[in-house]
Amino acid sequence: MKQISYFKGSPKEVGLSNGKILGKKLDRTIGKFIEGIKDIYGIDFQKLEREALLWLCSLPLHFQEELEGTAEGAGIPLQRVAEWCFADLCTNDSCSGFVCSIDGDAWVARNNDYILPELWGYTIIRDIDSRIPTMIFGMEGEIFSATGINKEKLWLHYNWLSVWDNPSGEKQCLTPYVFLREALETCRTIRDVENLLKNIERDGGLNLFAIDGKSNEFTIFECTCSSYKRREPKNGHISATNHYCSLKTPDKFQNGTKSSLNRLQRIDELLKDKVFNELPEDLIDILGDSRVEQNSKKVGTVYANVACPRKGLVWYAYGGFPAASRGTWHQLDWPWRE
Repeated sequence: MKQISYFKGSPKEVGLSNGKILGKKLDRTIGKFIEGIKDIYGIDFQKLEREALLWLCSLPLHFQEELEGTAEGAGIPLQRVAEWCFADLCTNDSCSGFVCSIDGDAWVARNNDYILPELWGYTIIRDIDSRIPTMIFGMEGEIFSATGINKEKLWLHYNWLSVWDNPSGEKQCLTPYVFLREALETCRTIRDVENLLKNIERDGGLNLFAIDGKSNEFTIFECTCSSYKRREPKNGHISATNHYCSLKTPDKFQNGTKSSLNRLQRIDELLKDKVFNELPEDLIDILGDSRVEQNSKKVGTVYANVACPRKGLVWYAYGGFPAASRGTWHQLDWPWRE
């Protein structure tokens, strides 16, 4: 099975095509993924069975149609596809990332830390009717993702954050990885992303990296369920892991783990006064640093990316664990050349 998939058409047509390619393998992948979550994080199977389909039915209609098409194309129950997507809500990811301005261009580097490294390393390109074409990274047939870029050279990825609030119930609310895909398919600028954050709440927290390759503008939005604060770069770079740096947190709120604090400190140490002579190698070296990359046997860096959105340059590491230092780095063809 090739590592790159391309789909074009209506949401239902895209889902059908994806499902047909995956076939019954999708059911096996879902089973392995959910079992992995159970073994490492624990999972409430009754809640998964009871709430997954309700969650799917709360999504925007275009996503519902695509998920229905995926299930139909693969010949598996829609409930099963819903559980695949919903199961991510049962986990807490730990990721690291940074953005640098190098010779006037914004370069982004990102480690995605999770479980089951053998499942990752796929690129999915979608050109859905009346929406901006996108490229996301993740598992085979991935529908939602924490990392992607669109035809407008807008790069978005996020790191998980814990929260102290809940959605207000007064606005539409999306799960962070659903929000990210919605943003990629509807936003052309960082201002568009900020407007979306104002109008759509989230059911979890995120450090949202946004890089606009058209202008080389970049920022991080620290987001709770119902609020956010924009963090701007200093000295030509910005970095984040899994805690808040700008948004004021309540008293007694545990803002990040020791691992998160240490990873961010190490990234900032490596970026301080850094002169970049070899790209993307210098950025890859930072991602692969033993104090940045994660490797705790069952949880660690399952894939990594480096990109320069303005130039349409994207690299993707997978196939080894941890991926940044032991995986294979692949340069991807920019899919939207004029």
